[in-house]
Amino acid sequence: MSFSENLRDILDFRGMQTKELAAKTEISKNTIDNYLSGQKSLPNIENGVKIAQALGVTVEYLVTGNEPTAVQNQPLIHEQPRKSLTIDKKLSAFLDDLKRLKKSDFDSIRAIVKSLAK
Repeated sequence: MSFSENLRDILDFRGMQTKELAAKTEISKNTIDNYLSGQKSLPNIENGVKIAQALGVTVEYLVTGNEPTAVQNQPLIHEQPRKSLTIDKKLSAFLDDLKRLKKSDFDSIRAIVKSLAK
């Protein structure tokens, strides 16, 4: 998946709007909208780090959709000092299972979860 798709997915997962991300990162909403539309494919390093920190993911996850290979057992979402966010072991195991699915299966499960969440 592309940076814009990964960014959109994590924003959706967080239930966060672009204006909220803009406020947290001090990156203009227009610039974030450009990242999401693919007009500007990748942010500079500084903005990439700001976005990753604001969303509680790694820069590598935003760029590749994969967790860092050098860090074993690091969850997709990690605890941030400013915002207490923890994931229990069952959810962490579920996320690990999701990563192993084929894209079509993952998309189906994501659609089901979104419909149930409404």
